[in-house]
Amino acid sequence: MSRLARRTRADHKHTAAEARRRPGTWVTVGEYRNTTSAQDLASRIRSGYPIGNPVYGTPYQPAGHFESRTRPTDDGTLLETRYTGGTVPLDLDAAWADAVASLSGGTL
Repeated sequence: MSRLARRTRADHKHTAAEARRRPGTWVTVGEYRNTTSAQDLASRIRSGYPIGNPVYGTPYQPAGHFESRTRPTDDGTLLETRYTGGTVPLDLDAAWADAVASLSGGTL
């Protein structure tokens, strides 16, 4: 029996930044083998809920400013997101990093 090929991990910070640069445009988050995992992550994106380790937080802020959708593919489930909250200042990522650092005792 052969093993399934390893998939590239999603870079959520990059994906969220790309979605902010292109409001209203669907951006690929990743393809997941498990539909439940893709749908759970889609819900976290929409609600702004932390992804993975709480220290990592979520780049999909502010809550409610991102939409997400899933759709089946031949190899699993594709997850896409788009930013719907209008324009965001270019320094939002720096401000978010500062806020997370202050909450976690100064370390990311």
